[in-house]
Amino acid sequence: MALSGMRGLSVFISDIRNCHNKEQERLRVDKELGNIRTRFKNEKGLSHYEKKKYVWKMLYIHMLGYDVDFGHMETVSLISAPKYPEKQVGYIVTSCLLNENNDFLRMVINTVRNDIIGRNETYQCLALTMVGNIGGKEFSESLAPDVQKLLISSSCRPVVRKKAALCLLRLYRKNPDVVNIDGWSDRMAQLLDERDLGVLTSVMSLFVSLVSNNAEAYWNCLPKCVRILERMARNQDIPQEYTYYGIPSPWLQVKAMRALQYFPTIEDPSARRALFEVLQRILMGTDVVKNVNKNNASHAVLFEALALVMHLDAEKEMMSQCVALLGKFIAVREPNIRYLGLENMSRMLLVTDVQDIIKRHQAQIITSLKDPDISIRRRALDLLYGMCDVTNAKEIVEELLQYLNTAEFAMREELALKAAILAEKFAPNLSWYVDVILQLIDKAGDFVSDDIWYRVVQFVTNNEDLQAYAAAKAREYLDKPALHETMVKVSAYLLGEYGHLLAQRPSCSPKELFTIINDRLPTVSSSTVAIIISAYAKILMHTQPPDAGLQQQILTIFKKHESYIDVEIQQRAVEYFELSRKGPALADVLAEMPKFPERESALLKKAEDAEVDTAEQSAIKLRSQQQSSSAIVVAAQPPVNGPAPAANHLTLVKMPSQNIAEESNVSHEETAVEAPKENGAPVEVQRNVEIITEPAPVSKVEPPASRPASQADLLADLLGPLAIEGPPAAVEQIPAQGLEANQSPVGDLALATLEDQSNSVQPIVNVEEKFNILCTKDSGVLYEDPNIQIGLKAEWRAHHGRLILFLGNKNTSPLLSLRALILPPSHFKVELSSVPDTIPPRAQVQIPVEVTNLRASRDVAVLDFSYKHGAALVNAKLRLPILLHKFLQPITLS
Repeated sequence: MALSGMRGLSVFISDIRNCHNKEQERLRVDKELGNIRTRFKNEKGLSHYEKKKYVWKMLYIHMLGYDVDFGHMETVSLISAPKYPEKQVGYIVTSCLLNENNDFLRMVINTVRNDIIGRNETYQCLALTMVGNIGGKEFSESLAPDVQKLLISSSCRPVVRKKAALCLLRLYRKNPDVVNIDGWSDRMAQLLDERDLGVLTSVMSLFVSLVSNNAEAYWNCLPKCVRILERMARNQDIPQEYTYYGIPSPWLQVKAMRALQYFPTIEDPSARRALFEVLQRILMGTDVVKNVNKNNASHAVLFEALALVMHLDAEKEMMSQCVALLGKFIAVREPNIRYLGLENMSRMLLVTDVQDIIKRHQAQIITSLKDPDISIRRRALDLLYGMCDVTNAKEIVEELLQYLNTAEFAMREELALKAAILAEKFAPNLSWYVDVILQLIDKAGDFVSDDIWYRVVQFVTNNEDLQAYAAAKAREYLDKPALHETMVKVSAYLLGEYGHLLAQRPSCSPKELFTIINDRLPTVSSSTVAIIISAYAKILMHTQPPDAGLQQQILTIFKKHESYIDVEIQQRAVEYFELSRKGPALADVLAEMPKFPERESALLKKAEDAEVDTAEQSAIKLRSQQQSSSAIVVAAQPPVNGPAPAANHLTLVKMPSQNIAEESNVSHEETAVEAPKENGAPVEVQRNVEIITEPAPVSKVEPPASRPASQADLLADLLGPLAIEGPPAAVEQIPAQGLEANQSPVGDLALATLEDQSNSVQPIVNVEEKFNILCTKDSGVLYEDPNIQIGLKAEWRAHHGRLILFLGNKNTSPLLSLRALILPPSHFKVELSSVPDTIPPRAQVQIPVEVTNLRASRDVAVLDFSYKHGAALVNAKLRLPILLHKFLQPITLS
């Protein structure tokens, strides 16, 4: 774009570049936008030069990332200007500022059409370029016939025809009816004979779009595509400007091979033979070199050729050659090439008789599981899962179990499920299957679904030879000091049902089994308590001769749980207690579980019902996650909630009712205070707060009388506004400014101070609003300021929760002295992984957090984090969305 002579524009760009910070830039942009708006209001006094200059400035401001919501009328009007400089500005800026749905575009459809059908090639190119970028349905209905005429015209220069092809592609995507299939089949065949590679490349883009919707109508074009590939492969008549690092027009080759994949097969023997010769030449001539650009181009052609080979179901020899080539790729150091090799090898598993060839590279694929890049690890996992069969299942599953110890949280659930499915499908014997699943539960209990251990129970119940072995294994695991709750469930069930088969073994008497299971009882959730109580009843039944001491211990536990809060446990305890007093009746009721009927595996069904995770879908999914979690610099925003209150201002804060304070073991000397901060910022939780102000009349508010919490009250607490729970202690209340002396707030009100905002860096989002969103969602942004973005992703299962904090550095300099501490209430058990001291520039770190809810409460955990950027030390306290309703689970009512 020619900007010579526009001194005002040059000065403005220079001023922007000389701004020292974002605030100065914003002020300069606002000043310029105000000036442009004022000049546009008096449009009659504007010359074409001035209007052109101001529109260029608007485009530059738009490119800087600022909204330009005016001046569109003036921009569009330049398209109708008679001179080229103004028309050029109009077309370019309209393409950038407006979209296809903008009403102003309707005003220039006739002008654009006149430029397209005119004889000025420069105007034709400008019009075709704009329509190819922002043309919508109205443009397609009005301009498609004229664009088609330009494309097939023999008198137009190639530069116009290739723009016409891309413009027609845009119009066809917006309205497929603009291309008549009957007439276009022969025309497309003629266009594919084009000698000019620029026009041919553009036409091939259009052709790919046409055959993707209706390949049957373009069978006559198939030999033409093969001929184009032959021309490229033999490097015949290829101009130098279309040769990229020695590769003849790689873009055209890729498009031609992609178009051929839309046809079911190639029936013409000569065309098929010629195509395979081309593919063979591509496979033989591609290798990894040091030049990155050449690698990218040659690999783009190669991988499209591999896809075409698989589509055409080529001979086994060519398939072997493809796998051998991919085997070289997964062994190189460059991560991008390794990823592409694993991705395409996964695709080749769909071809018959190739799996045995891929197995030769199993060792290298297993090595890729330890790659630093998570995307490569995912591809290696998918490939191992797909290539597993009876011959290599044992080795692959053992590798997956070993990898489970070091795998990140994002992969463990998928890893556990795939290992369980492979163990079930390809188990050499059932004892090995039991060993694998128990190891899986022990290493990744949080990520093992209930369907996995249900399936183990089904196998053990239906195979008598397996019962004693499974019970002995469960007994071994209970000796471990730390055991996941899912393992406690499995072990309690197996020892309850089949523990009597171990009676003659050392340390396996009924009393010893009861003791080792009973040690786990105080630490497990209600669902596990129910299984353990049933196991006690089974142990009591199988104890022959009866042991009076053991019977008394078990009956005491039954009696204790008759008033348990969980109705299921309560019912079991009452029924088992009554049955145990009837002697022989207990054996009839608690007989061994019958065999399960043969049924389809829930795991295999889950794998089949799940969305097919192809290599491309996984890559797209991963890229979208990375994009959504990457930190983007956002300009500072004014406070969302209006001006901040003055420091040390006293504010009334509504406190929740104290109905469940008796159940919690919180000391009455502690008081929780909710303190809102400036700009919707985080709420700080403090214990043992003392409010120190100038002497003022103090009134004592007595705690509400303790009363049992009714069901309605409890529901009211659960469904009430989020607040921080405080115990029923006497709270000193100090009259706030603006309250008269005789005014005293009634109800559960307390006073909290609004602390000084000492941070020089303030949030650029409404933190309170973000917290409220995360109360109903499990992923999103928790906090963001100009330097750092904190995201959160959570998973909940029963009374356990797992969170991952994503801390992203948005700057080009590192964030130092990073510190993160979670202040949990007494009803939470929180384990925070190690926090790095530094976040590198433009990098993101993940901090896993494990949460266990010990009892019901409305207290909120707080994340206290700080970091240093330059000379500024930033500290904030954020409420974490770990709330009571997150741990609730649905139940089915009959």
